[in-house]
Amino acid sequence: MLITIDIGNSNIVCVVYSNLKERLYDKRFETIKENIEEAYPKFVKEELLFLKVRFNCEAVMLSNVVPAIDQVVFNALKEGLAIDVYRCDLSTVPTFKVMLDDPRELGADFIATSYGAMAKYPLPIIVADLGSATKVSALNLEGNFAGGIIMPGLRIAQDALNRFIPHLPQIPLVVPKSVLGSDTITSMQAGLMYSTIDSIEGIARRIESSFNAKCSKVLTGGLSILIHDDTKDFVYEPYLLNEGLFEIYQLLK
Repeated sequence: MLITIDIGNSNIVCVVYSNLKERLYDKRFETIKENIEEAYPKFVKEELLFLKVRFNCEAVMLSNVVPAIDQVVFNALKEGLAIDVYRCDLSTVPTFKVMLDDPRELGADFIATSYGAMAKYPLPIIVADLGSATKVSALNLEGNFAGGIIMPGLRIAQDALNRFIPHLPQIPLVVPKSVLGSDTITSMQAGLMYSTIDSIEGIARRIESSFNAKCSKVLTGGLSILIHDDTKDFVYEPYLLNEGLFEIYQLLK
């Protein structure tokens, strides 16, 4: 059994997989960014240790995009669980070709979602990952990481509207029935939600044009649940990153 941990800027997603890739446990937590030296050993003891015992877990595969907490989390996992802990980075997957000016810039989340997508869908592939940032990345026909885009996520855009135009109301992030708002709230919802949907779909079309090929399209990330019913041609995969961590671990065995 394997514990996979996805640490993002807002949330931690923990999933336990069997050796047959069955999802046995999943839970979402808030990413801790304060008092980390005490908080993460406590988190491991209270939230993860029982998983090791319950499922007889043999290792942890970790993806973390918050550099300030990386070593503290790694040490807490090693000491608190006393099993093998592996980081997701390019040294873990040395055969993964990254077509960036500096491949070392590629984050663990991009690596893991790439492997999760390649395990299930034909190349080329476009992955849209909606979290604190909205990210769209592409794998070409050879399975190389061809590049991507990063733009403000839905909640960042929502917060920016309220911060710079404070008289605007707080609104729930739901897709309105019409693209044309009938009042301030539905106008804001239409602007936030449809701009994200259309950005993802428009960027995907541009990538397909640059590849001159039809792509598999996959939607993931914590905020993807808000738009997956309204995003054309994208397959919704809420655990894609954790599945990618599972696939990467299989390469290490």
